[in-house]
Amino acid sequence: MALPFKINNISALQTFQFLRFLCFLAISIYFTKVPLSPEDIGSWEMLMFINGALSYFWVTGILQSFLPLSQRSRAFVQHKRVEGKSPELFNAFILLLAFSIAFALLILLMYGYTATHTETPKIPYPGLLIIYFILSNTSPLIEHIFLIQDKPRHIFWYGIISTIVQILAVCVPVMSGMGLEAAIWGLIFVNALRFLFLLFLLFRHAEFRLSMPFILNNLYVGYPIMFSALLSGSTQYVDSLVATIAFDAKDFAIFRYGCKELPFVVMMTSGLNNALIPAFSVKKNIPHVLAEIKTKSLRQMHILYPLSILVMIFSNVLYGRVLFNPEFYRSADVFMVYQLMIISRVVFPQTILIGLKKTRILMWAAIIEIALNIPLSLYLVQYKYGVVGIALGSGLIHILEKFILMWYNYRKLGISPKAYTPLTWYIFYSALIGIVFILIDKRIIYIM
Repeated sequence: MALPFKINNISALQTFQFLRFLCFLAISIYFTKVPLSPEDIGSWEMLMFINGALSYFWVTGILQSFLPLSQRSRAFVQHKRVEGKSPELFNAFILLLAFSIAFALLILLMYGYTATHTETPKIPYPGLLIIYFILSNTSPLIEHIFLIQDKPRHIFWYGIISTIVQILAVCVPVMSGMGLEAAIWGLIFVNALRFLFLLFLLFRHAEFRLSMPFILNNLYVGYPIMFSALLSGSTQYVDSLVATIAFDAKDFAIFRYGCKELPFVVMMTSGLNNALIPAFSVKKNIPHVLAEIKTKSLRQMHILYPLSILVMIFSNVLYGRVLFNPEFYRSADVFMVYQLMIISRVVFPQTILIGLKKTRILMWAAIIEIALNIPLSLYLVQYKYGVVGIALGSGLIHILEKFILMWYNYRKLGISPKAYTPLTWYIFYSALIGIVFILIDKRIIYIM
């Protein structure tokens, strides 16, 4: 079906990221509007947290390192290729599947330990979680297959269809009075369909040739990205881990509902990052790619900063009246602070480093970040800001990490921040959102 507007790989991935966020946001909102108990909502949030926390770092590392290796990898230079088939795809799938099974076994061990040593196991529905974990963490390869094949319309329509089906599969059982367990089975059903679709694509486009050299190369390029993501790459998961230490179950739920960035920010920045990584594989294109990052990031700033400022101002209205019920009103403060994450999102030194396979610095920068993030967040929670302290501490340290990467690009690679960042606009917008935050915090700007 033809689209009435132009779409490319960047906009398609951005749309896909937005739909993924929108899907789980819509489900979370719906769960607060129907007769599900706070305990059921807490169980759902815990399932999503465990699945994400135990997978996001290695899924990110494998897929982002796969992108620059996906085109004619050296591991297959001496092998005759089957026309139209990619052995790289098959090996990436094997790597994702192996990690999925390994971490599913870890979940099983964690459940066994908590069931033995605590009165109430910390992992709800462990059997269903393990099935969902394996299915859901291999399917992200689908959109990356379409990406390397330069099929943005396929990414777009796959995102639209899968989002609609998942919302219906999860919400209809609850609407019918079948309860949370039926909703989880609905989630598993959708991801089983995704997994079958992935197998269809592999049979169509992949050459089933196992290559340990390729897998080891993928891991070599990807392990610094994995460690970087594990330590700092997904702020919400690290912050939620700190929240489990600092808060009881009720405050944890309040924090989890608030620790959400504006979906457009995540959608547009991650889409731009992933879409431009493969372009660095051709060295003569690097100046052009840097200029493209600068141009497209400026376009994002003009859109995302005003939107973030607007939702900061109206965060109380959104949480207290529009989206959730009054029990989650305090989540608005956490949500407001999370909008400051835009300051670190709209600069892209990591895109350059991943594209050039200079990934070790990502790991070391993340180690520095996590070494500062957790103690600072716990300090702000205990002595200053309560539930908001985690978000504030994490935001400050996350900005520091991006500056470390920008410094590395300048000193070690000779790439000035001006080559890929519109610095004047970046400083202006960052200062503006900081001022607005202070005015809201001091109740000079305050809308109920």
